[in-house]
Amino acid sequence: MQEIVRNVIVAFWPDGGQGRARRNAWSAMAADTKRARDRATVETVVQGEIAAHEASLTPVAVGH
Repeated sequence: MQEIVRNVIVAFWPDGGQGRARRNAWSAMAADTKRARDRATVETVVQGEIAAHEASLTPVAVGH
């Protein structure tokens, strides 16, 4: 019985799941890369907004 089950599994899943594991790993890496890129973009925008806000708070020199 175990031999039959093993043969059926090998017939339908010949790589033992390694191909699926590789695809999953590749998909996870691609998603991580996209999230990192998005975080960097948001960080740049936020830093620009902070700098603009701080510049608007700088006191203007007035003649005495």
